[in-house]
Amino acid sequence: STAGSSSDLMSSRRGASKGEERALASKLFGNLGTVSLVADGAVDDGGLFGKASVSAAMRGGAEPTSTIGGAGGTDDTQPSGVWEDPDDLTITVNVTRVARLRKLRTGEADVNLDGNVYQARVRKQHKRIHQRTDWATVGEDQKGDGKETTALTHLLKEGGALVDEDGGLASEGRTLPQGSLEATRVRDANAAEPSNAVLRSVEFHANGALFLTAGLDKTLRLFDIDGTNNPKTSSVFFDDLPIHKATFSNNGMRDATVLLSGRRKYFYVYDLHKGAVERVAPLIGRGEKSLESFVCQRQGAVHNDPIVAFLGADGHVPLVSLRSKSCVGSVKMNGTCRSASFSGDGNYLLTAGGDGGTYLWDLRNQNRCVERVVDDGALTVTALANSPSGAHCAMGSDAGVVNVYKGDAFKTFRKGNADVNKNIDQNTMQRSTRITPEKALMNLTTSVDNLSFNGDGQMLAMSSRLKRDALRIVHLPSCTVFSNWPSSKTPLHYVWCTAFSPTGGYLAVGNARGRALLYRIHAYGTGGKEEE
Repeated sequence: STAGSSSDLMSSRRGASKGEERALASKLFGNLGTVSLVADGAVDDGGLFGKASVSAAMRGGAEPTSTIGGAGGTDDTQPSGVWEDPDDLTITVNVTRVARLRKLRTGEADVNLDGNVYQARVRKQHKRIHQRTDWATVGEDQKGDGKETTALTHLLKEGGALVDEDGGLASEGRTLPQGSLEATRVRDANAAEPSNAVLRSVEFHANGALFLTAGLDKTLRLFDIDGTNNPKTSSVFFDDLPIHKATFSNNGMRDATVLLSGRRKYFYVYDLHKGAVERVAPLIGRGEKSLESFVCQRQGAVHNDPIVAFLGADGHVPLVSLRSKSCVGSVKMNGTCRSASFSGDGNYLLTAGGDGGTYLWDLRNQNRCVERVVDDGALTVTALANSPSGAHCAMGSDAGVVNVYKGDAFKTFRKGNADVNKNIDQNTMQRSTRITPEKALMNLTTSVDNLSFNGDGQMLAMSSRLKRDALRIVHLPSCTVFSNWPSSKTPLHYVWCTAFSPTGGYLAVGNARGRALLYRIHAYGTGGKEEE
């Protein structure tokens, strides 16, 4: 009898404890009706840890089976929600009072939406904006194969897509679809230390992780781009040089230097490995008072002695060797030189400027001009860019028009060209050519300042610093502008410079506020730490 009374006492205490827990849960979470937040017995984990339910075994029940796509289940449909709020059926939302909810309206008559309709439209809007959720969907080939499926194996099947590596278009050689571009803004590339003045240069290193910014605050900053934190690695202050342009370069032995210039007779070379700064004296025998603009042979090009072309005055373009830090030659074009670009292989130099023509110089043949192309409808060419593969060439004018040409528009670049020596002026050794562009892009209304191709040449960024948010992305080879991005609500400000990462996964935009905006292009892989 003593044992029986002790057992009754323990049962009454457990009952009182359960009642107190239910009362406390009711106070915290409200009246949940028949739903209990306190389990009466052992909890069935659904086989999450590969074990059968202890309570089911004690009750003599059968081994529990999973209904998530497994063969043992009787329902192949998706499981319903664990809990639904009954107030969703009675709530009414006015979608006209708040500006951000007006996008949920399908017509003028939509003012008050009930809970179900409001929830459905919010889900539809979220799915329309965030379309990259295919990893959360289990395909038919991943569903049950006749064996019993536990919750743990199902979780591993669904999560497997999260660790699959996708190098994007650049790694698989796929074609970028035209029409719309999926881009997401991530943390600013220089968020760790923004510039105090206009950003004049932004650029990615060939490894895809190192990133530089430089501007009129006389400071070069280097960042490690991972898409999340983007920490700063180092910075260098030049007390006598407001930086107008900075770029990664190589000295013929290793790709570990940064070339910087401004409105000075000299320029600087910063060694990344040694952390040493070298000031290069004014070029001997040259009268240039400013070396603020230049172009360098493309990173990765195989050259034992890389060349830098500085845009001088009166059409003069001195050529400087990065190994010897001295002038090794020069070219002279008619009119002023406003822009220049090296060919993909680095053997040719293109210059353009005030006379509306583009000059093609063969650096292997005593720097001779082998062809002159007249840009269609342009009086002054202000920007010039070549795709890395040489498939396209873009020329921007002071009127805001960007003409896109195919690479073989230059007769010199045509393969198997039999008449390479025809129509050549023997006095100037140049061939005059008037060509029609493949497409004339008139999306900008002010002078074009910057043109840049991505790594595989399927995207072209064109911008103007004279008008707010003047940036457009062009799809190639269709030569059409992406209609959805950037939009009128994209906070670009006044764009001064742009740069694509080597694989095309990132687009950096430097603006007048000193910020390097960073956007993730989802069609491409990042090639950096994000994929490791």
